[in-house]
Order: sequence, then structure tokens, then C-alpha cells
Amino acid sequence: MSRKVTKDDENDITLAKVNDISNDDDASLSRPILNPDILAESLDCGIFQYLIIGFGSLCQIAAGSIVQSLGIIVIAACDLQINPTNKGWLSLVFLIGLVVAGSFWGRLSDRYQRRRLLQIAIIVNIIFNLLSAVSYNYLMLVIIGFFNGVGIGGVFPQSYVYTIEFFPKAYRGKGICILGSGAVIGILYASIMAIIIIPYPLDLPLGLIRFTSWRLFIIVCTLPILLCSLLILCVPKSPRHLLKLGKIQSALQTANNINRWNQRYNRNKNYSYEYKPVFDESQNIKLEDNDVNTNDTGDRASFMKSPWLKNITISCIIWFFYYFSNYGMLLWLPSLYTYSMGNETCLHQHHHHSIVSSNYSSPTNHSTCLDYNHQSQVYIKTTFASLSSVLGTPLVLFLINYIGRKWLFCVYIILSGISVFFIWIINTSVGIVIFSCFFMGLTNSAWLPLLTWSLELFPTEIRATACGILYTSGKSGAIVGTIIFAAFLHTNCLIPILCVAIACFISGCIAILLHDTSTNDID
Repeated sequence: MSRKVTKDDENDITLAKVNDISNDDDASLSRPILNPDILAESLDCGIFQYLIIGFGSLCQIAAGSIVQSLGIIVIAACDLQINPTNKGWLSLVFLIGLVVAGSFWGRLSDRYQRRRLLQIAIIVNIIFNLLSAVSYNYLMLVIIGFFNGVGIGGVFPQSYVYTIEFFPKAYRGKGICILGSGAVIGILYASIMAIIIIPYPLDLPLGLIRFTSWRLFIIVCTLPILLCSLLILCVPKSPRHLLKLGKIQSALQTANNINRWNQRYNRNKNYSYEYKPVFDESQNIKLEDNDVNTNDTGDRASFMKSPWLKNITISCIIWFFYYFSNYGMLLWLPSLYTYSMGNETCLHQHHHHSIVSSNYSSPTNHSTCLDYNHQSQVYIKTTFASLSSVLGTPLVLFLINYIGRKWLFCVYIILSGISVFFIWIINTSVGIVIFSCFFMGLTNSAWLPLLTWSLELFPTEIRATACGILYTSGKSGAIVGTIIFAAFLHTNCLIPILCVAIACFISGCIAILLHDTSTNDID
């Protein structure tokens, strides 16, 4: 009679794989050979993965709330004399900080330790985000915004790289999709906090500044990153990366500790159990010859080799156009809603260009500050757009392993390009809100497979560097998108909307040139 295969049997099978992958021509047949994929596949998927997803998602929530707060500050900081001429400075300088920091953090993360570099980036963000809350003029806020961008440039991409390395193949896609939703939740969190806090009539003298509600709003948006700084002390180093650095015993110990956690808190088992480690840490295990080279970790020369050169080149183009469309629209949504509240839509503007031009003939003399009633309306509309982004995640979780990363991204991003045209065609404020929700929901759904796919295209020793390069490319696209929106939103908003649609189509079409990674090992 056949018996049910237990977890101990699975562990024996995994260990047998390690022992069987040896070089028959080598005299040391007793030394089992190990690689990162075997190590990852040996991991149980249980409570530890839920905890690591929770930590990574909190990092994304922190990053998303800080990014969203930038778009809100420019219409809420009434005491800083922000006007249509300078309102784009903050977003632009923040993006420059992201571009400068992206590949820098990535290379350091590959060269040293994922967790340590992520911890430093979190601390940088805490310091400068709190400093921005006490800015005494707009120039100081803009300068601090650059260093905020440097910090987010480490937190945002490296938390993805760190988290994916704790998941076996079958759970990678779903794990990263859940993690990718964190940024949207952060945007939603910031929008809700803006509705609650900014209309509150707070005005207290504090040295050279007056402590108003928008400053309290920034402090509240810093709370998620403060919590990250505490939780990162409780999470382990990446076992995959430890293996690539040649620290075999540390990697095996981490893998065994993860499985010990998962087996201990498995609700189908009693608390009292006999734990059998997947790997015997006393064994003289060695790595495959191509699986450890500490001189190549984070080395950009590795990207000149096939197939990494093709992968990084095409991926950079995809990320550039994706961020051009998504980020440009995201940062300027509050301003677009403000614009539509004056009964001016893109279609109305197109037919009455001279009237609209006269309304903005002297932008330097007008503040972007709104009264609290109008601010609340803008924040509520932004909250609906953020909520629509979250609602598409369950469908992506279901489809990502069936359709595949590549085709799921292509479908969603092309639909995004189609939906953005309706923002121009619709001539009502409500219509703009509805179709901006459609656009944000579709682009966020496209982001989840794109992110998972991009991380899987590169091996462990250069993954963080690749993610940093892609992030730099993406944020460069975001800078261009932000400049175009700032230049044309109040004069001819058909131009930025048309550019967004074209960018979506380009990124969707060029993605076909890369292979899908849904069933691939990622080394």
C-alpha cells in the first residue's frame, strides 16, 4: 500500500539532489555540490514567507506614501509660496535623486549585503523626510527632496531584490505581486491621511516656521519607514546572496532556520516536533564552479556578456517608457484634478485655447494653494485612483503563473495606452476621475508582472545592480514625463496625454523581444 509523502521525505529528496549533483570526474565524490536554485527550492513556504512579505510590503508602503506626499505638498504648503512656475521643482529634483541613487545602491547591494544596504537607505529616508517637515522655505524643501529621492532609490528597488530571494520558484510570482501592491497601499495611505490631516486648522509658531497641518502630514507619512527601521533588525540575510558570496555555512544555517520557523508554526503540526534540517551544516558542501565569484558580484562588465546585454538593454527601454507614462501621470493627478475643478478639461481646452491661455497668462503671480474644501475634493479623487490600483491585484495574482509575466504585462500596458485617450475625450470632471482610475488600475496591474519578470531575468550576483540600472532608466523616463506634463498641462494637455499613450504602446510592443521567465530557474 502506498503511503503519503511527508515533509521529511521531501527534505530527503532535496538533500539527495544536492548529493547527486556532483562531478563524476572529480575524486572528491563525497562532497555534494550546491547552487542557489537548489537552496531556494529546499525552502518551505510558510509563516516566514508571510513575515518577509510583510516587511517588504511595509518598505513599499513607506516609499509609496513618500512619493504621493510630494504631489500633495505642492497644493497644500500654502505658506511656502509655491506657484505654477516652480511647483514642478520638487518632483523633478526628487526624481533626479532617484536616478543618481538607483544603480549606486544596486551595485553596493550586490557587492556587500542586501539587508545592510537596505537598512542604510531606510535611515537616510527617515532623516530627510523628517527634515522636510521643518522646511522654512520652498528652496529648502526642494534640496531635501533630492536626498529623499536618494533614500527611496535604495528602499524601493532593493526591498524587491531582497524579498524575492526567499521564495522557491512556484511562489515567486505571487510573492512579488503582493509586494508590488505595497506601493499602491502607501499611495492610498498618504491620500487618506491628507483627507484627515491637511484640512485641520493647525497653525503653531515653531522657531522660524509655523507648524501647519501639511507638516504634520509629512510626519505621519514617515511612520511606515520608521517601523521598517525596527523590523529590519528581525529579518535574516538573503541565503541566495550569501551563497553567491561564498559564505556556504551561513547560507545553509539561514535556510535551515527558515524551515525551522515554518515547521514550528505549521498549524497541521503540534508545537512539539522533531525538526530535521534540509542541509547538514557539518557537511563539506561545495558550490558549482560558476556559482561563486565575489569579484563579479555587482560588476557592470557582466552586463556586456550574452544574454545579459540583450536583457538589460531591452528592459531599460521598457522601464523608461513605462515610468514615463505611469509616474508622469501619478505625480500630476492632483494638479489635473485641480485643473478640472475649474470646469476646464482637455477637450474644452482644445476648443477654447485662447481663453485658457489668458487664464494662465501670468502664472508667476498666482499661487497653487487651494482652500480646504477644494483640497479635500482633490484628495478624495486621488484616493479613488489609488484604490482602483489595488483592486486589480487579485486578478494578477491568479493569472501571473498561467498566462506568464511577459504576455500579462503586454496586455495590461496596451490597455493602459487605450484608456488614457478617454481622459482627453471626456469633457466632465467626473469622467476624468473615472478614466484616470481605469488608467491607474491598468498600469499598476502591468507593473506587477513587469517587476517580477525583470527580477527573474538576471542571476543573483548581478540582480541588485540590474534592478538599480532599470530603476535609473525608469526614473529617467519619469523625469522626462514630469517635464512634459509641467510644460503642457496648462496650455495643451493633449500633448502629454498623447505621449503617455505612445509610451504605453512602445513598452508593450518591445517587451515581446524578451523571453518569459515564469518556469525558469533564476540562479
